Amino acid sequence: MHIDLKKLIRLQAVDLAIQELRATTGAFPAKSKALDEKLSNALAGVERVKDAIKNNQSGRKELETKVTDLEAKISKYREQLMSVKTNEEYKAMVKEIDYSQEAISKEEDQTLTLMEVSETLAEDLKAAESVLREDEKIVQTDRVSLEEINLKDTATLEAYIEERTSLEKQVSEDILTHYERVRKARGGIALASASDEACDVCNVRMRLQVFQEVRRNDNIIACESCRRILYDPENLDHPFEVV
Repeated sequence: MHIDLKKLIRLQAVDLAIQELRATTGAFPAKSKALDEKLSNALAGVERVKDAIKNNQSGRKELETKVTDLEAKISKYREQLMSVKTNEEYKAMVKEIDYSQEAISKEEDQTLTLMEVSETLAEDLKAAESVLREDEKIVQTDRVSLEEINLKDTATLEAYIEERTSLEKQVSEDILTHYERVRKARGGIALASASDEACDVCNVRMRLQVFQEVRRNDNIIACESCRRILYDPENLDHPFEVV
């Protein structure tokens, strides 16, 4: 088997592994950020309910203050009723008292509504805090797993890069140049297996004589169509090297 062809087959396997690992490790920051966002969303859910509870409490206090003010106004009007001198003044004072009592009734109705809402908000807070606790557990577990995988992938990537550097030095310069050119132009695939007198990637048929030469794996032969370097996967010294 041609020594450069053997090295190129391994080189392509290494390059494809590097390409996949770079994509995986490159996605690590986004995955880590997604975990942060998951936890942030759960925290935000709790804070939203807490804010709603605070607003509810503020609203109830405001209504209570209004009721207190109206009751004080009614008490004042009733005191003034004792000193009115005309019937018109008496009727006007009674009207103000009635108006204030109606206002109190409305404020009390709103207070009851806010109290009912507060009960719902209390349940919402329990639910949101439960979600937060669960998400904290999930995020913690997922982060540990994600970081372990990333460390493993990073180490594997570094090993492959080191191997690639070594392989580059073992391949003839002109053949390596052809390999790199085709790899960049063909989506990372610079080699292709051949079978049934055709390139298995672009499916373009070749002359029988060329196919017979490819099957021997003792020369560097490029596909006339896609320019990928051809080899016979059934005639390798080490089958595991097939990409």
